[in-house]
Amino acid sequence: MQLVVKIRLFRSPFTICYITEHNVILPDEHSKCIGINFASGDQNYECNKIHIENENKLNRKTLGYKTTALFLQPFLRECVYSDVYRRNIIRYLNEISGNSGTVFFKLILEPPDKEVIDYIWNDRVQHLLRTRIEIENAFAWLSTLGGAYSALGDYFEHCAEEAGRISIKQYRLSKMLGDESLCARSRLYLALAYSQKGNLKLSRHIVRSVADFARITNDKRLNRMCQGVWAKLKYLRQLKKNSELNNVNGTTESVARVMEVNV
Repeated sequence: MQLVVKIRLFRSPFTICYITEHNVILPDEHSKCIGINFASGDQNYECNKIHIENENKLNRKTLGYKTTALFLQPFLRECVYSDVYRRNIIRYLNEISGNSGTVFFKLILEPPDKEVIDYIWNDRVQHLLRTRIEIENAFAWLSTLGGAYSALGDYFEHCAEEAGRISIKQYRLSKMLGDESLCARSRLYLALAYSQKGNLKLSRHIVRSVADFARITNDKRLNRMCQGVWAKLKYLRQLKKNSELNNVNGTTESVARVMEVNV
């Protein structure tokens, strides 16, 4: 016994599926559009082009059944994986048609009245999506505000302190987003704030760790940012050395003048 299923999916042309007691044959060009993706190792499934000779000359009774498109994929999957289900389907349709040979079964698929939606999971995903949008929005505002304070941090110490606090908030938001690259950038902004307050040693340590992360992840943009901050650290360190040298020279000159006066 064998079953020839003609599938009409909405306005698409007929797709012929050939089912016997031993296997299922479905044209490969139609399996993907239907949404059937079977593994290549399935024993009961074949992808071939089906040719039925003298189809119009066969004395047969065509059975028809209207259902929703949600029925098609589970039906074909059960026909592939369940031998008992496949045999029962063929025998049942043979009994209805009163035929002991080939049964032609027209399966007309229509759009469902209601889509199958998991509303509980949809609410969870919606909550996560809104949370992520709000976090990204807050991160964008903090980036703009932190950039302004960082630009003024070279001239005002309280601006550098505020830029450091904003960088810590950005780091916490980055952890909530689970983005390690943003976390590394936030640490780099914090290193810049420390350098503006004169803590060059801690700033160099942070930049080195971020640069190691950039090399491991092959993040070229982050690596260039590290190079820029490192260049500024070198400049600030040179300014600090020059300032210390000038202070030493000034102290030496003052001591010499005092000694000359005493003499």
